[in-house]
Amino acid sequence: MAKTLEWNDPRCIICMQAGKLTVEHVIPDSLGGILTCRFLCQNCNSRFGSGFEAKARLAPELRRAASHTGECAGLAEKLEVGANYRHEFDGQVVEARIRRDGTIGPAKLDDGSIITPDGNAESIIRSMLSKCGASGSERDAAISKWRNAPETELLDLGKGIVVRRWRDVPATPTFKETALSPLVPLKIAFEFAALVVGAAIYGQDNGLEEIRRALSEQDERFAKSVVNTSLARKPAPFHGIAFRGNTPEAQFQVRLFGYLAYTVRFPRIQIDQECVAYTHKLDTQEDGARVSRCAE
Repeated sequence: MAKTLEWNDPRCIICMQAGKLTVEHVIPDSLGGILTCRFLCQNCNSRFGSGFEAKARLAPELRRAASHTGECAGLAEKLEVGANYRHEFDGQVVEARIRRDGTIGPAKLDDGSIITPDGNAESIIRSMLSKCGASGSERDAAISKWRNAPETELLDLGKGIVVRRWRDVPATPTFKETALSPLVPLKIAFEFAALVVGAAIYGQDNGLEEIRRALSEQDERFAKSVVNTSLARKPAPFHGIAFRGNTPEAQFQVRLFGYLAYTVRFPRIQIDQECVAYTHKLDTQEDGARVSRCAE
């Protein structure tokens, strides 16, 4: 696992204010990133985490790529938590979200009854009855009724709770969640740029100021104007970030699951550094960077 890289300036690289800095994952932790540096203040870090990064792991294109990378099975499963799935129950198409334990959560049918998977039904039923004020004996009686009921039978458990036993049917993801915000690759590229250029990231030129403003204000329109998305041939178990030189503006590429390639340009900015490429192998958790001469 990568260690947190040192940062020798007390100022946050986004708001430029000096203070206590927090550890930031350059590639979000929710996507399996392990490259970290202590260069964001708590406020900026939290704003990213609760803003454009919050739904990043549910982005359909990332989940599809992860699911086709066999070596990332564990990470792919984590990305599915909270995702919306669809399945059919007695002719009705119902949707429910994946729970933290990997099971599908309860769903409501057209008749108002609730279906829950057998694996966690009893804990769900107890929780629902408890919230409705049922006593311990009432909860025990409801569970006993549930255990003895045949599959799909409508059960009135009291306190207005009506359930059906779950029929084991396959469920498929709806992929209705929001696509990855372009602010995510822009943030990754900017933070990687900080690691490449060091204190020069605090420059007051208009280009850097505009990127800092866009990230701070979560300006999707600006991010879309500087981020271009393309696809590799197939998914692979790695994340990558690279400074690719100036053409004529500074240009970075962010690769997620080896498949989604985001080219990020920094308007009106040139970086006088050799090209740098960082790779994180998701199957072995090895990571490292290499420096090379930029192409003319």
